[in-house]
Order: sequence, then structure tokens, then C-alpha cells
Amino acid sequence: MEEYEIDDLKSNLREYLESHSINTNKMFRCINPYHTDSNASMKYFDDNKVYCFGCGQTYNLFDVISLIENVSKKEAFKRAINYYYKNQQKPMESLKMKPKENKEKTLKDYQKAYFVWHKNFKKNEQAKDYLESRGIDTKLVDKYNIGFNEFHFKDGDMKALIIPITANCFTARNIDKTNKEFRYYKPTGCHTDILNKSALTNNISYCVIAEGEFDCLSYETVGINAISLGGVNNVPKFKELDKDNKKTYILSLDNDEAGNQAKNELINYFKENKMKYAMFDNIGYKDVNQALTKNKTLFENEITKFTQRIIKDNLKNQDEM
Repeated sequence: MEEYEIDDLKSNLREYLESHSINTNKMFRCINPYHTDSNASMKYFDDNKVYCFGCGQTYNLFDVISLIENVSKKEAFKRAINYYYKNQQKPMESLKMKPKENKEKTLKDYQKAYFVWHKNFKKNEQAKDYLESRGIDTKLVDKYNIGFNEFHFKDGDMKALIIPITANCFTARNIDKTNKEFRYYKPTGCHTDILNKSALTNNISYCVIAEGEFDCLSYETVGINAISLGGVNNVPKFKELDKDNKKTYILSLDNDEAGNQAKNELINYFKENKMKYAMFDNIGYKDVNQALTKNKTLFENEITKFTQRIIKDNLKNQDEM
């Protein structure tokens, strides 16, 4: 058997977890069969591992497949190859992976697909109804090139609303309530990026940092300048981006353990770099989209007043300089 690029295979851990309805943007229940976890103690990390803060176990893709599917590690390895290289024409025994240094060049460009999926959305009433149920303004459909597509996996099909992130990365959300097999999907090799990065450098004196893509779209629906981290694991990526250090950054992450950890990490970053920040508590709801759908009027009024105060304070500080 030829040598495999093990790290490339392991990079599919996030996709595998989310194909089993595990939201990797949040803490989830530990998959260790010997740990009775009632507090959602396990977390996905961008080094392609999961770690449980309760029992201390760390697992990679092969470990996770072995535990979830109750198979040996050897069988888990074979299944990982079949799952993520099933479209290869060569048999498994002769499969050769490309060198690590070429990995970025092998990412697929989805621009043509985005065009087709966007047209599909405009013809699909189920997709429109789903977006409406999330309270998102239809004017954002064209701005973000939102699309619809049916994905066909080895273990089943998925009707998905698609939000393009970059030319080679998108997030897809299952809109079929009768199918709970898949909740999310991201293409192999795609690590979720920051949505609406231009909000970091435009001429608006604040920027809201939201957690998920629907949270960003929720802010945009009520006219608020915002980005989506694409999950708390993208805090390091946010730190590396070009941004206007004169802005006030408004932290609006989910009200859960993972969101609070990311919030504290960002606060330390802002303090170290002498950047202005503020915190908005999603008017008491778990996340921004829930606030929008449960009480849009209150949410819009509160965040508008909040951002107007920041704009006013920033203008005052400029006049005093």
C-alpha cells in the first residue's frame, strides 16, 4: 500500500462531525463511551482534533470514526479514505496524496457553482421560506450570492441553503426539517473563513463581531455593520486580518461556554493592541439570530441605540484630538 498523507485525511474531522449533526462551532457532548457527559464538555480545535475538558480525552478523525461507528482503528482508517476520496478513479491501494505544500492550490473554485446555486435559490420556495423563517432580509440574497443545492452523500441527501464565504469555501445549512442526518456541510479542505471582511476596513466607526454566518446576516438585516467569525475557532484568523484599529469592535458571540472563552480571548487581544471594544449581550438571547426572530423590534431598537452611542462617542473623541 502506498504512503498516505495522513494530515490531509485528518483535516476532514470537522466535516465528519457536522455530517453527524455535531455543531463544531460550539461545545458538544463528549463522544467517549466511558464518559457520561451532561455538560457538553468537548470542543473541536483547528488542529483537527477534539478535546474533552471533562475527561481529558483527545481524538483525531480516525479515533472519532472508530467511536461513532463502533469499528476498529484499522477499519476507521479505511472508511476515512472511502468517505473523502471516494471520487478518486484509482483504487485505494494505489492512491497517492499530493504534497502538503500544494494543498492550497488543490482547493476547488466554486464560483461557477455559486452562480448556478444562486439561480436555484430564486426558483426554490422551500429555500426562500427557510430564509424567511430565520428573519433574514431578502435584499441580502443578492449581496451575499446566497444559493440552494441538493448534495448527495454516501449516507444520504441534503437540501441546503448555501452562503458563499470565499471562492473556495462555503457553508451549507440543511433546510429539510424531516432530514436530521445532516445539519451542516462544508467542502473537504474548506476551513470556514470570515464572512464580510470588508466591514473591518470600511468607513463605519464600529464593527460587530458575530459568531455564525446567520448572526452576521441578522445584523445586516437591521442595517448594522458586522462580520461573522465562522465559529469561535476562527479567533486567531481574525487577529491576522487587516483591520481599522480606530474602530470600536462590538463583541456579540453566543451566550455559552465556547462563546465566552472566545470573548475573553478577543478582549485580551484588544487590550494588548490598545483597541476600543464594547459588548452587546444579544438582548439576553442565546445568539443574535434568535434575538432577531423572537423580538425583532426590541433587537433592532437596542442595537441601533447601542451603535449610535458608539458613533457619537467616536466623533466626540475625534473633535477633541
